[in-house]
Amino acid sequence: MNRIGCIVLLILLSTSLFAQKKIDSTKAKEDFKIFKNILKKGHPGLYDYINEFEYDSLINVTEESLSQEITDIDLFKRMQQITDQIRDGHLMLFAPNTVKSTQYYFPLILKIIQAEFYVDTDDFEIPIGSKITDINGVSAVTILEALKKYAPTDGYNLTRKYRDIELKFGLYYIYEYGLQKEYIIQYIEPNGVSKTVTLPAESFVNAKHRNIKRNSYFSNYHNATDKVAFFSKHINNKEPFVYYKEDLKTAILVVNSFGVDIRAFKSRLVQLFKEIKKKKMKHLIIDIRNNDGGFRPNSVHLYSYVSNKLFKQRTSAFVSSIEVPEKSHVTRTYGEKEFLKDKFYQHPTYNGWKLDFDDLETMMVPHKDRFKGKTYILAGGTTFSAGSALALLAKNDPDVLLVGEETGGGYYTHIGQFPVYYELPNSKIIMIMSMEKIKHYVKDTSIPRGSGVPPDRAITFSVEDLIQGKDAQLDYILRLIKG
Repeated sequence: MNRIGCIVLLILLSTSLFAQKKIDSTKAKEDFKIFKNILKKGHPGLYDYINEFEYDSLINVTEESLSQEITDIDLFKRMQQITDQIRDGHLMLFAPNTVKSTQYYFPLILKIIQAEFYVDTDDFEIPIGSKITDINGVSAVTILEALKKYAPTDGYNLTRKYRDIELKFGLYYIYEYGLQKEYIIQYIEPNGVSKTVTLPAESFVNAKHRNIKRNSYFSNYHNATDKVAFFSKHINNKEPFVYYKEDLKTAILVVNSFGVDIRAFKSRLVQLFKEIKKKKMKHLIIDIRNNDGGFRPNSVHLYSYVSNKLFKQRTSAFVSSIEVPEKSHVTRTYGEKEFLKDKFYQHPTYNGWKLDFDDLETMMVPHKDRFKGKTYILAGGTTFSAGSALALLAKNDPDVLLVGEETGGGYYTHIGQFPVYYELPNSKIIMIMSMEKIKHYVKDTSIPRGSGVPPDRAITFSVEDLIQGKDAQLDYILRLIKG
């Protein structure tokens, strides 16, 4: 069966195991038409990873399947099958709030290692590092494949899908298999013993609280006895902060987000780099493994503190439309006139509008108080958008070492900049589509198309690392420094 045939079969077989809001055929088709028009008129990279014939076939078969009453969650799932093929990490759908998931979450906290599920906390007397093989009669392999469509990513990248699925497993499982009051779980302990346990569903609040205590957040590695406090400072903290390995003359700067106010972020960097200089640190590790983006000027300003030369991020920006499509269904947008019409109007091309320059390039110069020692950057699957842009700067710079795993943000291009928020009128599905396609400045053109930014040194997280709570990626850099 060809690719389109497989996708269509998945669409037709997707049925909800729980009752949701019913939508008649006419209203379902109305929502789908709006969804289709938004993509066709406004998405700047619609055919980057699926050709026009395949895309139209997928759209037509899905539309024809909406001939009978359908639930809102089933319509959501069918749209997800389509957006998954577009392969744009900024193109997001959110299910209608009729899914009452707050009391029926999957109870285990999971980590994905080498495309397999492992237990990440020591709850329910199941050892950390136990491999999940089966849930309610469905193999873990089948479940992972089914959940991939709910996790958007750039291109063919899987690291972001895996990081997203492991964090939102309970929610995605409900989307795919419906609400469950209990879960029959088969697993293999690290010692090789196979076991089966039946666990009741639990509340989202309980699951969220236990998520804080993941071994893969590395509190053990940092000798932190209070996992809640460690999570608050190291994982959930959106402000940049620094800690030190004084014996190695090393500063570790953690930047979990570029979503901080630009002026506040700039002021914070001034303070931190003054402190680093005062302490006479010779090595700097910038940890952006949990950075899923934000304001691009923040990433540019940060890199100016470590670069010893002029640098570049982008070569062009393209839009297929300078008007927001389906405006009557828009709930939020950001300055259509300023960021679309005024920005692109004077730059038409044969199929849209294109800027062949980077409007932030004047910022891409070394800072007068830049760090002059050796810099390392830690990145991973969660690293996305402006976070991934920083990783790409490091990839292009022979004086900076990029360590970790492939980023979730695209290597050659990404869609972003101008997000538009929609609500479909009948199903109440939320859709977010960004309207600019950005082409990146890259030096290594041998990287496969559709990849994220690959590290200079790929450090794989192992099951043994999970069991021990060892941060193998940070540990690798510290061992390099130690010699």
